[in-house]
Amino acid sequence: MEFSLDDGASWTAYPTAAVDKSRGVNWRFVYTPETPGRYLLKVRPVTEDGEPSTLVAGFAFEALPAGGTYGDARIRAVGGSFKDARIFRSRELANLTGEEAAFLSGALGIATIYDLRTASEVAAHPEPYIVGMRTVALEPSTEHRRKDSDKRLIAGVIERYGEPEERMGANYRRYVREYPLVGQALRSMAAERRPALIHCVNGKDRTGVLCATLLRATGADEDAIMEDYLRVNADHADLIAEEAAHLDGGMTDHERAILMSFLEARPAYLRAYFDEIDRLYGSFATYLREGLHLTNEAIESLRALVA
Repeated sequence: MEFSLDDGASWTAYPTAAVDKSRGVNWRFVYTPETPGRYLLKVRPVTEDGEPSTLVAGFAFEALPAGGTYGDARIRAVGGSFKDARIFRSRELANLTGEEAAFLSGALGIATIYDLRTASEVAAHPEPYIVGMRTVALEPSTEHRRKDSDKRLIAGVIERYGEPEERMGANYRRYVREYPLVGQALRSMAAERRPALIHCVNGKDRTGVLCATLLRATGADEDAIMEDYLRVNADHADLIAEEAAHLDGGMTDHERAILMSFLEARPAYLRAYFDEIDRLYGSFATYLREGLHLTNEAIESLRALVA
């Protein structure tokens, strides 16, 4: 037998057991792609004289990443590996390639995309329509305050945000009071019970809070939740460095420390979010029930998605 993975441009011979002409040939072929994506394997028999047959069979398959992220959108599984997950997260999809779109629809089988960006963010970077998927836009209810916030991340102005981590900690506490989208998204996922992708602009804060809430609601331990939340720093390290270099011109060390506290996920932020839940609701279980309006049945459905 001969096999090709480049649409027949080149072929690799592969020995097989003797052929029974009445039944054809039995073969088993194991191939591990170096990069994830969609592959087309072409197969053709070869005669005893070494002549390839004109009959060619094709087999399409998807190769999932072993770990890490996929594509420039930094697509990754929530709380597990690509192989086992049904809930995924990413950066915004405005520059999604055809290959990445095929990966979402084919390999991951995404049914719904939860877009957590503001109306102004969506207008600035509209995303392509992907056949077979629906997008649920869940605009943060009070995010009009953020409209010009990036313009303040400059030398001579950024110190108005206070000490490093001060403003971001306040933002995360505010998520508990002013983000009904967390409950809306989780209730929708529970009702659909299908693979979904969650994203905001950078896939860090809004996405991080929603995914952390999902993991805690479904029984993940504190260390696993924090590890999943902080992974964005490593996954987006090059993008964080690029944005920091773009913004920190002329900054003092103190201003630069404030800037980095905006660009990175920090343990203190997620702890501030969960502490605020305890302060307002008394317990996380009460928050799920009274704040997010999640029933026990909905939580079980979510647990099945991340198991």
